[in-house]
Order: sequence, then structure tokens, then C-alpha cells
Amino acid sequence: MTQDRGDRAERREQTALRIIEAAGVVIDREGYAGASIPEIQRVAGVSRGAVYHHFESKQAVGDAVLQRQRVFFEQVAQDSAGPVPDLWSQVLVDVSYRYTAGILDDPVLRAAVRLSIEPGPYLTRDSYQAPLEAVAAILTSAREAGELQDHAANPDEAARTLVGCYSGVQLLALALTERDQLHAQVAAMWRMMMPGLARPEVLARLRLDPPAS
Repeated sequence: MTQDRGDRAERREQTALRIIEAAGVVIDREGYAGASIPEIQRVAGVSRGAVYHHFESKQAVGDAVLQRQRVFFEQVAQDSAGPVPDLWSQVLVDVSYRYTAGILDDPVLRAAVRLSIEPGPYLTRDSYQAPLEAVAAILTSAREAGELQDHAANPDEAARTLVGCYSGVQLLALALTERDQLHAQVAAMWRMMMPGLARPEVLARLRLDPPAS
């Protein structure tokens, strides 16, 4: 009996995940306004009742999609409390490429980006809270390690600037349908931004290009 309950719980979890993955595909393609429950249902290959069993509304589905982004950045924030790296500034750059790779590989993360940059219910401060906090946590550690220039001493202010710039790169890539160039565009962003952020002796030690370069 316990095994049966466990199997049913696992099937429910797998069904919910299929719906979230399907919602990622549809929202990434159509945007939140254009995404419909029937289309998400079709892509997921589940019944209408299954969708509404797990999610009471389209916004509940959107919340689950955005949660994928929150989980990513919450993990980044937790990692920043771990062992001290050689350079926190390099950690910041590497996180940006990890996230970029995630966006390119994971339609749910791509959909979360689209939710947070398009006009609609998710164009709010809450949608950006997790990335802002994660980036600010890394910048705080970089400041305490003496890596940042004096004018970049406010981690919250610097985080807003960096998250805003990265979001702009994302938005432009979406508008120009150039997501395949996203790593190169992020590299260009760092080459322009990092000289104003890191001290010269730190900048000289940083790798600003994507890991595979």
C-alpha cells in the first residue's frame, strides 16, 4: 500500500513536470499572453483535467515556470556562502555563462526570461528579486575581498546595473532572433562592463569569454 502511494505520488510529480516543461515551450514561443491552456495541454500530452488538477489557472502555470529561475538563483546565492574562490569576480562571470547555457538548453528557463521582460503580470520587482539578491551576494563577497573599484562599492546598486544590462542583452537577442549568439553577446557585455567594476589587477586575471572559448 505504501509503495502504491509512492508510485502515485511520483506519477503526479512527473505529470506536473511535463505540464511545466510544455508551458515553457509554449510561453517561450508565444509569450504569456499568447499561451493557452489547451496548447500547453496538447504539448504536454495530458488531459485538461490533469492540467487543472495541478494548476488552477494559467497564472499558476506561469508561477511554476518562473520558479525554475528562482531556484537557479537561490542556488547561486547559497553557493556564494561556500568555499572562498580565487576571485569572486570570476564567479560572477561564470554564473552569467551558466545561466546563459541554461537558457539555451532549457525552454522553461527561456520562458521565465520571457515572462520577466514582457509586459504582463510578471513584469514586476518580484520576478527579478532572486537574480538581484544572488548577484548582490557575489558582489558583496567581491567587495569584501577588495576586488571592486571604489565607485562600485554598493553591491545592490551594482547588481541592479548588471542584471539590467544582462536583461537588455536577453531582450535584444529575443527581438533579433539571435539567441544562438547569446554567449558572444554576454562576452561583449563583460568586456565593456567589467573594466568599470573590477580593480585593474583583478581585471587582468579574469577570463571574460565563455568557458568553451
